[in-house]
Amino acid sequence: MSRFYALMLLFAMPFARTEAQTYTCRVASDSLAIELKDWVVTLVTATDPKFSAKRTAYVLPTTTANKVSVVGSGTTCNAAGGAYHAAVKPGTPAISRNLILIKVSTTHFVVQDPEELSDGEFAPTVVFNKNWGKLSAWDS
Repeated sequence: MSRFYALMLLFAMPFARTEAQTYTCRVASDSLAIELKDWVVTLVTATDPKFSAKRTAYVLPTTTANKVSVVGSGTTCNAAGGAYHAAVKPGTPAISRNLILIKVSTTHFVVQDPEELSDGEFAPTVVFNKNWGKLSAWDS
């Protein structure tokens, strides 16, 4: 192999992807999942004007606490991972993630990757509709 081709191969290797990215979702008993679920329940059940304003700003529906659940696996988790990555790192190669996925009623999802920190301190939390269209986001 000539030196030219060896150098080309060396420079091309960082761009080659040989492994698939995986998305896993934390289970309902995970402490961070419980914390985020409790916050979402506070928002969607609130009658206090301060929390109602946040719910409106985050484009979340008003609903009951029993309509909010942690999703721990399945195709919904995979869809959430792809949508979340596109929302927080648009145009970049996908990376594996261990997400918190909260389902709100039948129409909304709240997704967070606690390892994805913005400003080195806060994890972006993204609200999606049932078709994985981004509705809003905040840093937690």
